[in-house]
Amino acid sequence: MIKVNGYEITEKEFDLACAERKFISKKKNLEKSEIEETVNVLVDAVLMLEEAKKENIEVDPAEIQNTLIKMKKSFKKEDDFRQALAKTGDTEGTIKERVERNLKLRNFVRKKFFDETHVSDDDLKKYYEQFPDRFNKGEEVRASHILFGEADKEKALEIHELLLNGEDFSEHAKLHSQCPSGQNGGDLGFFDRGKMVPEFEQAAFQMETGEISDLVQTQFGYHIIKLTDKRTGGKFELNEIKEQLRQSMENSIVNHKIKKYTEKLRKEAEIVIDTDKLSKKFPA
Repeated sequence: MIKVNGYEITEKEFDLACAERKFISKKKNLEKSEIEETVNVLVDAVLMLEEAKKENIEVDPAEIQNTLIKMKKSFKKEDDFRQALAKTGDTEGTIKERVERNLKLRNFVRKKFFDETHVSDDDLKKYYEQFPDRFNKGEEVRASHILFGEADKEKALEIHELLLNGEDFSEHAKLHSQCPSGQNGGDLGFFDRGKMVPEFEQAAFQMETGEISDLVQTQFGYHIIKLTDKRTGGKFELNEIKEQLRQSMENSIVNHKIKKYTEKLRKEAEIVIDTDKLSKKFPA
């Protein structure tokens, strides 16, 4: 569907990326501009992976193997794992390749951008004092979640049982969640009312810290939610949000750097998009 310097981004990869974006934006359908931006994100990932190869960015084989082992262990039997692969058209080889690509891209971004980006305490204080209205708070909760597709309810129930028996929520989120937050262990950070779809919000705000929800169905599929923190209204003191603010500012700086970097790579790349197939994804 999309080729970048000869590498093909399949329609399956594209559809999965669109599903993740729908969840983030809380939409059933994406606008044309959002679909085009999804294409850009996928193209940028391929371009950066090419650069990662040139710069000899490596992934520890043990980390790849450990990830695969954890994936298999999340299934009760080896046959269950094989059947899950068959449903998605994957093989153990394709899963391994995907894991390696994701880890390599992560390592490249860390080395190229994050390692060279630091926000000082003085910069944090200046930003905090310059925009005081941005640090008011209502009732907020912090939650992690694991998102499963509508066809994966049985799998969601299996994972839910494992979590109730004490298995690590973060690890299962990394392995199984269809939301980008899965790469961060499912962590969605703090959010107040009105930021999530109604079913998700209602469940999260009724939970106690440390509690794991039953399956929560929304327009995006099935969620398992873990509430990790709560805080009441007022104004955040800088010390309360210092590291979170630092991370947010550094992320913004890195995103800007990546945008400039990939714009340059695009000018030198051969990018071919099947416009007929892509146009079918656009809303009427």
